[in-house]
Amino acid sequence: MIVLLSCVFLLALFAYQKAYGDELGRLSYESLPDKPGSGELFFRQERGEDKRYRPAVHLASEVEVVVNGLIASVNLSQQFKNDSKHWVEATYVLPLPETAAVDAMQFRVGSRLIKGEIKEKNRAQKIYSQARRSGKKAALIVQQRPNLFTQKVANIAPGETIELELHYQQKVDYQKGEFIWRMPLTLTPRFIPGRALSSLKTVGGGWAVPTDQVPDADKITPPMTTLAGLHAERKNPIKIDVKLRAGLPLEGVVSGYHKVLIKKDAGQHHITLAAGSVPMDRDFELRWKPVANQQPAGAVFTEEFDGEHFALLMIVPPEIRNDGDQDPMRLSRELMFIIDTSGSMGGDSIRQAKSSLKLALSRLKPSDRFNIIEFNSRHQTLFPSLEFASEVAITKANKFVGALKAGGGTQMAPALHDALGQLRGSDADKHIQQLVFITDGSVGNEQALFNLIEKNLGRARLFTVAIGSAPNSYFMRKAAQFGRGTFSHISVLSELEERMENLFSQLESPVMTALEMHWPGELAVESWPKRLPDLYAGEPLVVNVKLDRAAGSKHKVSLRGKVANEYWQRELPLYHSVQSSGVATLWAREKVSGLLDQKHRGRDSESIRTDVLKLALRHKILSPYTSFVAVEEMISRPEAEELNQRSIPNLLAKGQKPMNVTLPKTATGAPLSLLLSLMFLALALFICHHFPAKEA
Repeated sequence: MIVLLSCVFLLALFAYQKAYGDELGRLSYESLPDKPGSGELFFRQERGEDKRYRPAVHLASEVEVVVNGLIASVNLSQQFKNDSKHWVEATYVLPLPETAAVDAMQFRVGSRLIKGEIKEKNRAQKIYSQARRSGKKAALIVQQRPNLFTQKVANIAPGETIELELHYQQKVDYQKGEFIWRMPLTLTPRFIPGRALSSLKTVGGGWAVPTDQVPDADKITPPMTTLAGLHAERKNPIKIDVKLRAGLPLEGVVSGYHKVLIKKDAGQHHITLAAGSVPMDRDFELRWKPVANQQPAGAVFTEEFDGEHFALLMIVPPEIRNDGDQDPMRLSRELMFIIDTSGSMGGDSIRQAKSSLKLALSRLKPSDRFNIIEFNSRHQTLFPSLEFASEVAITKANKFVGALKAGGGTQMAPALHDALGQLRGSDADKHIQQLVFITDGSVGNEQALFNLIEKNLGRARLFTVAIGSAPNSYFMRKAAQFGRGTFSHISVLSELEERMENLFSQLESPVMTALEMHWPGELAVESWPKRLPDLYAGEPLVVNVKLDRAAGSKHKVSLRGKVANEYWQRELPLYHSVQSSGVATLWAREKVSGLLDQKHRGRDSESIRTDVLKLALRHKILSPYTSFVAVEEMISRPEAEELNQRSIPNLLAKGQKPMNVTLPKTATGAPLSLLLSLMFLALALFICHHFPAKEA
């Protein structure tokens, strides 16, 4: 009887744990039918028993870029042909730069061009749905994240070719005397934490289901596949054409991840891919460096839009290094290192991450205190608390790092919370507190993590190091912003030492604080960001401005700040500016970002939505509350013909290993398992009551 009761109890316990456990189901990228290539359209029958996938031939993708100073104007076009015998609707997830301001969309069918219009998001969805049902050709683009967009195209006829076009404006980065333009061509799959909100059926086309932490999980998790085994025409080739007008003499132009051809002509550099086209399996990055005596101290770009005046300013503070007792290298530091060892970090990424961390450990001084946290589905800490960087501690740390392997999920929040908690719990008030976070950022619950950083940062500063050939740069950039630090990219091992050296110079340099901008009193100005960040060595301040009128010849803006106990100031004339299209659009994009950040500071969400919607409609840009929709008026699909649907797979990023992606358990599983546990317990009570154990 005891054995029987024990078995019943264990069954009940198992069912209870199934109801509330956090184990995750798995689905392999490689289980996708026919292993489709990134950017290819695959269509599925929605009726009957036929669920076969039907490929569309991907003809071409092309990017045309014009860079004028700090502004990149980008046109992305993709052509597809419906090679199936059925009418189709295609859905695909498109990665774009996290700072992109998408301001135009259109699609072309034959000689017909259908231009998109910006609408309130729900209104755009209704217009598209109505056109889809009625058989009209239509396209819809929706922002899921600032760097992730969903595009839908309905009613593509058998044998028909379509061309999708997007246009966006983007600011060029400037770091350590070098300009950088980067474009994502694929994505690293997001980890989706939380409990599923519904059954495994999804409407967004992704492999994940919506959860209580990521309600749009099905819209940000497109199918993935690898280059291996694909025919040449299905490797999603892309052409890239860049016209670079830097506005000052250049020391050199380089592309770190692709071989390019560079021609200099009439004051501009023309950059194309040496191979003509390449697979979309890694980000494209272009860097250019001014000659030594032409390093900019500042720049102003202006534009008049709809009767209003806008400006984009870049001011580079002077480098100030302190001597004597104020040298920050003599101040002790407390450093927390967080390293991501989840499955998405497999392959090249984990090697880059481990090498980066070992390089960082080699820079520690005996007076520094440090600790390491590694995380995947769970996290572990090297030491119980911060330890001095003794020879013994560093040796133990290097051994710990050397044994790390990639695998599991990306439960980032507990590791972040633990790391920030250790720094907040320190009693060494005079120590500089720094947190270095090494990850690919492959998470879907970005907003919750930003909230965590904002609420728990204390006096620490967070520095993010983006690892891999296609990291989630939106998360990395924003996490560093909320953490009052900086972010860096490391995509290949060959650039690791240089990028980490730049990061160390920031970690070990004085911070420029108390920044203030002073404008001419006669000008009314609205500038973004509202709160000026602290700056680090080699980091410029970039500000987007709306003026009540054009600046005059005597108007100057002044930037003031201090490093330790030393104050400095730099002035920049507003009148001698460069006229450039896109300045107004970038101002609107920066204001939208600033308004959305106010959610983390307690502002009412509905009032933010009202302000963002009004601004995005006026400047005709995509936002969380606006979408582009395009509808052809003529009816194309006969009513008797059914419409088939399928998502577009993305290409697995170069250097990553195919892995299982995690699926949250469905919400229906918990009640069912709980019911089973109660049934088993009831059975145990019944047995005890009706079949009591006999006395010995």
